[in-house]
Amino acid sequence: MATYRAKCWLGSSSGYQELEVQSNTLYGAKEQFERIYGAEQVINLRKVSSGNKPSSDSGDVGGYLILGAILFGIWLLVEYWWIVIPVAVISGFLIWYGSQD
Repeated sequence: MATYRAKCWLGSSSGYQELEVQSNTLYGAKEQFERIYGAEQVINLRKVSSGNKPSSDSGDVGGYLILGAILFGIWLLVEYWWIVIPVAVISGFLIWYGSQD
């Protein structure tokens, strides 16, 4: 679930407050602000990340790292296949032999 933040009008006694909720959609977040906090007006509703930046600007760094690791592994396999294949076969044999009790 994503975190949504908005400036909400809670009435003349409380005024505008900056509030956050957890929701799957923008519309669901607006409903929560109205239902949970009794917000009469919801303005500047936005999805936020843990660093208080819009999540669309922060990117998916973890996904890029995994993609880079996979591409690096493929490059190693293609470039150094004559080393990788024997090491993999010997390692597999040793692991199989070691598991035989």
